[in-house]
Amino acid sequence: MNFSGQEAPRKDNSDDQLIPLINIVFLMLIFFMVAGQISEQDKQFIAPPESISETPTDAEAPRVLIDADEVLWLNDQEITLEALEAPLVAAFEQAADPESFSIAVKADGQVPVETLQAVMRSIKAAGFRRITLLTQPSGEAS
Repeated sequence: MNFSGQEAPRKDNSDDQLIPLINIVFLMLIFFMVAGQISEQDKQFIAPPESISETPTDAEAPRVLIDADEVLWLNDQEITLEALEAPLVAAFEQAADPESFSIAVKADGQVPVETLQAVMRSIKAAGFRRITLLTQPSGEAS
């Protein structure tokens, strides 16, 4: 009991000074979780040609990338044009429904048409009937 009318000295708790810092860090974490965009990125930078088509692609389809230097990538692994057909044949044969199984091709806008045609010939030789050419939206509808 305190009869003197004076308050007892309060103990200084060092954790009280950390609470505002914890609150700020927590709020920043929530902000970056909401504002951040998490998406799968290609290993190579490829600027595909623009298109007004908005057809969605199959996320599980094999993906062939062709960069501006005409280097081929199959599912993020560098590959030559000559070696492209064998893994595609294996993927096609393992497909549950080969008739609707598709492949996605993402070529840089600077890649010559002849290179793209050679890649597509290889894909057709592997048995694929559906080839999706990935483009970026142009933002203009006509």
